Amino acid sequence: MLQFKNQTVYFRSCEDMKELEDASIDLVITSPPYNRGKTYSSDHGEEFDDNKDEEEYLAFLKRVWKECLRVSKPAAVFFLNIGDSATDQGISEKVALSAEDAGWIRIQDIAWLKSFLGKGHYTPSGGNKRLNNLWEHVFLFVKNKKQYRLDPKSIGIPYADKSNIGRYSDIDLRDAGNVWLIPYEKTTGFTVKKGHDAPFPIGLPYRCIQLVSNTKKVLDPFGGTCSTLAACVKLGIKGIAYEKYPRMDVIKERITEGETYKEENVALIPHLEMTIKHLVNLLSRLSYFPKKIKTRKEYEKLCILNEIMKQLNLTANFKEKIEDRLNQYSQSKNPEEEKEKISPKLTQKRL
Repeated sequence: MLQFKNQTVYFRSCEDMKELEDASIDLVITSPPYNRGKTYSSDHGEEFDDNKDEEEYLAFLKRVWKECLRVSKPAAVFFLNIGDSATDQGISEKVALSAEDAGWIRIQDIAWLKSFLGKGHYTPSGGNKRLNNLWEHVFLFVKNKKQYRLDPKSIGIPYADKSNIGRYSDIDLRDAGNVWLIPYEKTTGFTVKKGHDAPFPIGLPYRCIQLVSNTKKVLDPFGGTCSTLAACVKLGIKGIAYEKYPRMDVIKERITEGETYKEENVALIPHLEMTIKHLVNLLSRLSYFPKKIKTRKEYEKLCILNEIMKQLNLTANFKEKIEDRLNQYSQSKNPEEEKEKISPKLTQKRL
């Protein structure tokens, strides 16, 4: 057993959580082994059999979910994260059904986006047979439909249209919905580099805990690197995890990361677009002229900026200046030595 920063990790199987009393847990958050032949090993070299027969795998999970139900309070909420892969499409639904068979009541399916439009990372696996999976399920279960409560605005986002303040809410905050963009900062690849495959980001359990008001005790039956406990540290909540194949240093390091964790602020797309338009209009009114492009990196950055302005259908003096610089660079055989060339029209504007 490890007790560290008000968090407890039991180094044994979660099939029998005898250390926990009946109805003592407010919230369960976990991501079970995916049964894909990944490596889950301990400091002592012990390895979990992550390639079980499907029937045996689901029976194992059902035993764990029953134990989670036993130790949970009547108003408890259970967030179950699992994704599909190329070789086991549909297994996530079978895992969700195993939780229902254990007595949990399914309420909703939340889509966790690991990557979207280039933001965040994922491990490519699609090839020429399928598309890459950029999201995973976070199934929401409860023990008792009548007793549980959620606080959607605790993870809410500002209104894109501020005129809605007062119409739907007294504050500039609305339900963020059931699609969560929590980008993966990095991937681990097929071989486990830290003893456990693909630990979910701290932001995932952090958001789940915020959603359930007055949470005092959180349980993660498949602790892994203990990202759930890291979120508990940040929120000043008691966390309990079970991990039969622990990497002690990795667990301590991950829990400690919770102290400095900062949730990424949401930048709404309508606000980003409005801001870009406003900045372009301001720059068009100034005598500012973009510097001559000297490197490929500078060229690529301005190409992206120019492309965004095109997508927003912006026509402004500043956009013309950017395009002029891009043309100079692309037409030059030796941009480093080329003398500055500015079109007469833009030279007059700059003067």
